[in-house]
This record gives sequence, C-alpha cells and structure tokens, in this order.
Amino acid sequence: MPLRRLNNKVRIISLIMAVTAMLIFAYALINGSLAGREAALKAGEVDTMNIANSLSTQVNLSFRAADLLMHELDELASEERFSQAAAQSLMEKLMTRQSALFPEMDSIQILDERGRLLQAWPAASGGKRVEVQLPAQMDASTASAGMQQMHIGMPVRSVASGQWIIPLTRTLVRHGKPGGLIRIGVSVDYLARQFNDFDIGRKGALVLATDEGIMLLRRPFDPQFLGKSMSDAALFKDNVQQRPAGWAMIRSSQDGVVRLNYFTRVPDYPLLVTVALARDDILADWRKAQRAQLLVIFSAVLIVGLLTVYLLHVIKMRDRAEEKIEKKNLHLRLLTEKLKSQALIDGMTGLANRRYLDEQLQKAIQNASRSQSPVALVMFDVDWFKKFNDLYGHVQGDYCLQEVAHALLSAQRRQGDLAARYGGEEFALLLPDTGLAAAHRIAQQVLDAVRAMQIPHEGSHCGVVTISAGVISCIPPPDASVSDLFAHADSALYLAKSNGRDRVQDWRPLSQVKTA
Repeated sequence: MPLRRLNNKVRIISLIMAVTAMLIFAYALINGSLAGREAALKAGEVDTMNIANSLSTQVNLSFRAADLLMHELDELASEERFSQAAAQSLMEKLMTRQSALFPEMDSIQILDERGRLLQAWPAASGGKRVEVQLPAQMDASTASAGMQQMHIGMPVRSVASGQWIIPLTRTLVRHGKPGGLIRIGVSVDYLARQFNDFDIGRKGALVLATDEGIMLLRRPFDPQFLGKSMSDAALFKDNVQQRPAGWAMIRSSQDGVVRLNYFTRVPDYPLLVTVALARDDILADWRKAQRAQLLVIFSAVLIVGLLTVYLLHVIKMRDRAEEKIEKKNLHLRLLTEKLKSQALIDGMTGLANRRYLDEQLQKAIQNASRSQSPVALVMFDVDWFKKFNDLYGHVQGDYCLQEVAHALLSAQRRQGDLAARYGGEEFALLLPDTGLAAAHRIAQQVLDAVRAMQIPHEGSHCGVVTISAGVISCIPPPDASVSDLFAHADSALYLAKSNGRDRVQDWRPLSQVKTA
C-alpha cells in the first residue's frame, strides 16, 4: 500500500476515533446534565409544595385563632346571666389573654347594631363611632345560615396601631337579626415576618390571597400590592380557578421573571397561598455544576485535540517525506513522458511523426480487418515546394508547412482520426471507419482550406500555395500491412500530381485489396 494512502487512512481513523470519543463523552455529559436539570426542577417542585403547605398551616392557625376568639366573644356578649358590666369585664380579660397567646392580633373591636364601639382592645373610648357598614336586616333563616360566617376584608390601616391589618369580621345575631359586629385585625407585619422565615431565593415570591384573587400579602412586601386583584393573571385564570392545588411555570406579569409556582388552598377559609421560586434560583446550583462540567469538557477536548494535532503533525511529516519522493518520481515521469512525446511528435509542425503514424495505422488495420469496417489513408504533398524554398527561403518554407499542418489538424474531427507529418513536405491523414467518398470529401476540404490561406507562391501556376492528395479506403485483409496502404495512397498521390496538381485522386483498387 502506498505511503500516502496509509497516512490518509491513519489520519481518517484518528479523526473518527477522536470525534467518536468526544461525541460519546458529550452525550454522556449532556444526558447527565439534562437529568440533573430535571432533578433540580423536581426538587424545586418539592420545595414550593412544602413551603406552601407550611404557610397554609400557619395562616390557618392564625385565622382559626381569630375565628375561635370571635366565637367566644359572641358567646359572652349573648350570655344573659351576666350583667353588661360583668360581660364586658370578662371580654376584656379574654381579649387580653388571647392577644398574648396570639401576637398576630393587632386589634379587636365589638360594635352594636348602630355601629357604636362597645368594647375594644387596645382600650378605646366607649363612645367612639367606628366606620363599619353593618349588614341589612335578615330573617332568622338567613341569619343563621350566613351572617355568623367570618368575613375576610381587604387590607387597611389599623385605627389602633396605624399598621396594615387584614380585617376579619363576624356579625352578631340577636333574635334572628344583626345585633352588632366583631372585628379582629390580623397584623400584616406579623404574617410578613412568618413569610420571611422561608428561603425563596433572590427572585422568589410568596402570596396570600382570597379565592377571588385579591392579594392580602406579598413577599417581597410592597403596600401597592395589598388589595390588588390578580384575577387576570395567567396563574389565577388558567390554574387556580381550574384546580385546588398544583404547579405552573409562568413568566410573572409583575416583573417578567419566570417562576415555578405552587398554589394551594388554606383549609376551612376562602384563602390560597402561592409560592413562586424563580427558575434561575432553582437552577443556580445546577448551572454551577454545569460550569464545572464545561471546564471538564474543555479540558478533555483540549487534551484530545492536542493528541490529535500531534498525531496529524507526525502524519504530516511523513507526508512531506513522501511528497519529496513523489516529486522526484514525478520529475522522472515527466522527463520520460517528454522524451516519449518528443519521439512521437514532429517538432516543427506539432503533428504526429512517422513512427507514431505507423503504430496507429497498424492498429487501425487490425481493428478494421477484425470488424470488417473500412479504414482510409490520405497522403498530401505541397505542390512545387522546392521552388517555394528557392524563392522565399527555408524559414518561409517552414512557415508554409506549419500552415498546412493547421489545415490538417482541422480535419481531425473524431476520436481515432490522426494527422501526421510523413516526411519533408508530405503529410498523412488516418481516418478509421471511413469510406472512400467520405475520405475524398475530407481531403478536398483540406485542399480548399490550404488554398484559402492565400500563401503567395510565384513558382506555382495558381499564384498561391496548393497541395495534392491521394486517397485509399478499403477493408484490409488479415495479412494487409502498413506499407501496402502507404504504397496505394502514394500511387494515388502520384497520379494527382501527374494530372496537374491541386487535386484529390482516389486510388483504384487491385485484386489483393478489398475496397470500401
């Protein structure tokens, strides 16, 4: 096997092995990377669910404490066995004790059916009027069915503390009619501190909202979000309203951050909690690991690349050595071809020489004899060429022969046709698979082309250079020789010259040659 082919094989195999190794390595890393990313998102789902469930439980406990307190205050207010003063004293003690147990209580107010403040914690003037809209008159069935349910209002500023609170109200029912109102303010600041206990990353968000989509609290805290409706948001419209709990990957309409959201209801109350972790925060550790993997990939690719480059460098050095050898061999081949070409080409006219003509004519005779097809040979001679040289010199004589050679070259129209210089001012045209009529026509075209050149010749009766031609076309017998065809074509040429020159003469066949 040649050295270059071996080097190319080694080069190709090396590249294939290097690329295959890198592809396998890259596939393993990409597959592991995707699996790691999926695991990170799954962990994010678990984290959001755990945080949401914890917040839901804490909110439920806070609101349940307020609900139980309102129920106990309602029981005391309706207890007829206590005087009004005794009932108020008991309620004051109850409110003080419960506020110590549940620090999320910002304020408590009890109002009569006219909206007058009957009892308050922290203490307030008994005659102070509080702007609270009492429910309309209801019958006994309506009152028992709905008026005593706790109502969750929109966040407002507390009269007692000036801080943001979520007002919880419960209607007091007396004899089937509204008999006043209990209102407890749950501290937004307290709930916010509970929300802040959870790690939600740099761009995470926590939301406490009503089932109607009214935000009661949001982390990061901003008063502008309190009471804001999120009913038109994709999370609420496409997810919260469709199922009680679940996940959704959504781009926030508030800040444009893509977050993994988990929402769930608060048990027993018309509230929902939403935990949103930014996708970038969830994938932060995964991306850090990816950077380390990329470093490993880069190092591996660099090592494989350097080894491949070194191997290719070694192969290149071998190629250079082989190239030097090939250049020397090529130089020898070119020199041989040049010598061979010079041995087969006439140096002055550029046509084939007599030796090459003999070789090709012999092959043409064998092929024609085997296939029983005609082969034609045309001999040409420049008329009065000796006089031309005497009148114009040998330089112009050489020019004249070159022009005649150009005319013969134009007659080579098929593969196998061959124009050659026979010797001196004589030329030959080999035409395989060509009958006598076609060969005569081609010879006449060559004569016309030479005459059309209008090369001056005062020694000719035509005044210009002309040529004569003798044509032979036959289906040669198996024993026919090159000299036979040359002899017949030369005889025809002699007749053309004897009959006045500047003409084409066909050879008339003898019995030993079968004509075409």
